[in-house]
Formats: sequence, structure tokens, C-alpha cells
Amino acid sequence: MNTKLILKSGLTAVVLTLLYLIISLIFGSTIKIAHYGWELLSNFLILVTLGYYITHANINGIKLALSAFVIFYGIGNFNILNEALLFNVTDRRETINIIIKGFFVALIIAPFFVYYLDKWTPKSKDFKFKSRSILSWIWRIVLCDILYLFFYIIAGLILQKVYPEFMDFYKDKMPSHALIINTQFFRGFVFVGIAILIHRTLNISTIKKALLIGLIFSILGGIAPLLPPNDYMPAYVRVGHGFEVGISNFLYGLVIGLILGQKTIKEKID
Repeated sequence: MNTKLILKSGLTAVVLTLLYLIISLIFGSTIKIAHYGWELLSNFLILVTLGYYITHANINGIKLALSAFVIFYGIGNFNILNEALLFNVTDRRETINIIIKGFFVALIIAPFFVYYLDKWTPKSKDFKFKSRSILSWIWRIVLCDILYLFFYIIAGLILQKVYPEFMDFYKDKMPSHALIINTQFFRGFVFVGIAILIHRTLNISTIKKALLIGLIFSILGGIAPLLPPNDYMPAYVRVGHGFEVGISNFLYGLVIGLILGQKTIKEKID
């Protein structure tokens, strides 16, 4: 990872933090200035990870901005908040409010960051993939979705075993097992869809794609959002989830990145 990317990610993290502050003011949310140091660190981690994807993507301009938006919003906002709603960490009104704010923030920051990283000008080269049958796609997608439920359950059971006090926070918040399973199947498809998007827009080795998918799932979908203090979770819950989701999401992303891997055929576009 080069110095230029780190510097630009840091500067954009300042912009993103200020953007969250402005959006919060517009929506009338409570602002705690002391938390914005953690917000800045969180945003920096997100942008460095997303920036690596942007700089190595084989698409540019509006297509890349849209792709970055889907990754940033889908993993770093939408898929986190439906889980928070499921476990009654946030109520429906709060969830909708945060989802809307996250949508506008991602809609602004994605094209800005693509432009700032000099990836707005169209490229003269493209690539295509070797053919894969519909049946091959179906079993891979279904398997990857089931694997998310597997990783989710294993990670949760390990966390409860290692840190039983953790469940004190959730004792009055637990939904039915059926609702948990159905929601995770839905969330799994979101992860799989974004993993496919990342695969189809990068022209690097399969193992590098898989590692990047793992990092995106881990940092955007777990570690970074849990760093800043908030009114919904005490510190010990955030730290516990940070380790749990950070590790399980990385391993899950790595595994499905390998399963979904598809060889490319390089070609020059006239």
C-alpha cells in the first residue's frame, strides 16, 4: 500500500467525518464531539480499505463510483443495521434514520473518493472472464450463503463461551431462532452479491481478491463501525463484537472469495 493512498485516505477521512457531522446536524441527531476522534480513525480504516479496491479496479468513472457506493453502503451500513434492528439494539425509527443518513453520505463520498484517487478518466483496457455455467454459479452462490450462517453461528457460540457476560446485554433483546436464521440468509446474499461485484471489477489474482474481500467484510462490516463509542452498545459489547465479527467476516470473505474465483481472459479494447 503506497504513501499516496494512505495520505489521500487520511484527508478524505477528515472530509467523511465532517460530512457525518453535517448530516447529523441536519437530521437533528445528538453530537458528542469527544467521539469524533474515534470516528476519524474508523473512517480512515474504511477509506484505506476501500481505496485499495478503487485503485486496483479495472473500471473507472461513474461505474467505479457506483461500485464503491454499493460496497461502502452495503457492507458498512445496510448489512450492519438490519442486524442491529434484528437484535433490538436500534428500533425501527432509529434504523431508518441511520440508513437514510448512511445512504446520502455514501452517495457523496464514493464519487468524491474515486475522483480524488484519479480514477475518473475511462481506461482503454478491459477484461472478460472465462465462461461459467448457470448451474456452477447457483451451487457456488447457495453454498456461500449457507457458509455465512455457519460462520455466524460458530462465531457467536465461541463468543458466548469465551465471554458469557456478553449475553447480559442481549438477554432481553433476543429474537426467535427462526427470525435470526432467516435474516442471516438474507444478509449472506448481500455479502455474496458484493463479493461477486468485487471479483468482477478487479483484474488481480484470485487469492488477492479473496484477501481483499475478507478485509472489506472485516473492516467495513465489523471492526471500523464498532470503534466509535455510541449510545446503543457499551464498550465491552463493541469490543467483543469487534473481535468476533472482525475475525469471522475475514475468514468468511476469504473462503467465499476463493469459491467464487473465476479466471479472466485479458483483451485490449479498441
